[in-house]
Amino acid sequence: MEQQRFVRKNTAMFDAQRRQEKKRSRRTVFYVFLFLFVSLIFLAVCVAVFLKIKTVNINGNSRYSYDQIRELVNITEGENIYSFDSEENENAIMRALPYIGSVEINRDLPTTVDINIIEEEPYFAAELAGDTYLLSSNLKVLEKIADNETDTSGLTVLKLNNVQRCIVGEYIEFVDGRTFDAIFDLYECFVANDIEDKIIAVDVRSRFDIYIDYEGRFDVYVGDMENINIKIKFLVGIIDELYEDSTGTIDISDPREAAVALS
Repeated sequence: MEQQRFVRKNTAMFDAQRRQEKKRSRRTVFYVFLFLFVSLIFLAVCVAVFLKIKTVNINGNSRYSYDQIRELVNITEGENIYSFDSEENENAIMRALPYIGSVEINRDLPTTVDINIIEEEPYFAAELAGDTYLLSSNLKVLEKIADNETDTSGLTVLKLNNVQRCIVGEYIEFVDGRTFDAIFDLYECFVANDIEDKIIAVDVRSRFDIYIDYEGRFDVYVGDMENINIKIKFLVGIIDELYEDSTGTIDISDPREAAVALS
């Protein structure tokens, strides 16, 4: 008959081992938290003591001076480099200086703050209620000028109708928002075909009867905005086939067949 052996467990020893393991675990957790706490205190001291603003750089500005931009931001030398709100200061600059298209404030640790500016350039000149407004290519109103106060030669004349709001520092608004989209899309087409510098005037007083003046040589009837990409490519192809001193009118309202009358 097979014999079976039974070993009596030493419960006292087993309980002692479990208590030792729990103590080791508690000590490990304690030391981890202690290390993290000391590290955070050390980091806070480093930030408070060493990360103080010494230099504020402004990059990309030409129209506005360093002092003009600097006085708009709440950034103080000697204070902690994390003591200011970047977005709040960026918005303050954008609101006060209309020619600035974008601002980005970066912290260059340990002691430098960089304010990176991208300025807008006027592309359109629009006459409204006896005043001339300079607009960027994305239709931000940059400046309001009195007649003959500023030379607008080199800018594209924008003939408009049904303008709802035209306030310096904001984007122009129309009664029909599709007019804004039409102008924006037209400019994108000009850029895509590398002719933005050849457009003397754009007449969008009616979205359905758009005209452009090309180099002062051609009065171009575009019609509406349907197939506008094809129409502008068609226009460029037509002009490339003509003599450099050719002038006249071009009708590209039908993208399948253009009418050209030379003068």
